[in-house]
Amino acid sequence: MAAFDAVRSRLWRVAPATSGRLTASEFLLSGAAAGLLGWGGTQIFAWSSRATGALLATALWVVLIGGFVGLTVLHAPESVRFSDAMLAWGTVNTVATALTVGGLLGVVPEQLAFWHAWVAALAVGYCWTGGVLEGAGQPVRGRGYLGAGVVGLGLLFVGAASFSLVAPTGYLALAALHATPMVLDVRTALPAIHRTGVVGVAVTAAVVLGVIVA
Repeated sequence: MAAFDAVRSRLWRVAPATSGRLTASEFLLSGAAAGLLGWGGTQIFAWSSRATGALLATALWVVLIGGFVGLTVLHAPESVRFSDAMLAWGTVNTVATALTVGGLLGVVPEQLAFWHAWVAALAVGYCWTGGVLEGAGQPVRGRGYLGAGVVGLGLLFVGAASFSLVAPTGYLALAALHATPMVLDVRTALPAIHRTGVVGVAVTAAVVLGVIVA
């Protein structure tokens, strides 16, 4: 993608050569694991009702993101680490992080900073990834990620319309939205429509669980 060409060229010049130790599949599973740990931990901190919960969750994500960025730069396949999809994810995650910092400083509403921004980042990131893969001639994978992005947009709409509905297990829903598309991409050969259905069921189950136990 031309918009990222200058950034990619600069990164290639300054970044060390990748070891190539990770395959593309291992890289995706690492991303899924980071999402499960991060959002699962965030949900635990949210349930604890401690005043420091937001700071503890942020600290957890700093460690996870730092580790994942290092893993990407040092060990991901060359075809992955500075790809259009990864640079797009870097863009949306940077915007969401800025909003989260604003929430910690009290200048951005908490719901927007700590939840809506990240649902939007996942939705846009997966839609963008899907478009990149479609353009690269991988329609099944591309449409699978596009479907995940649509599920994310649906979750964002539900949260915007009635945040109380998703609040009890909102971060579990984020964990499902974050991890499930990548696990399906690596571990299954399901058609795109079925992948979308599985992601939708996983996210819905997380929300319903909150409705039941609330």
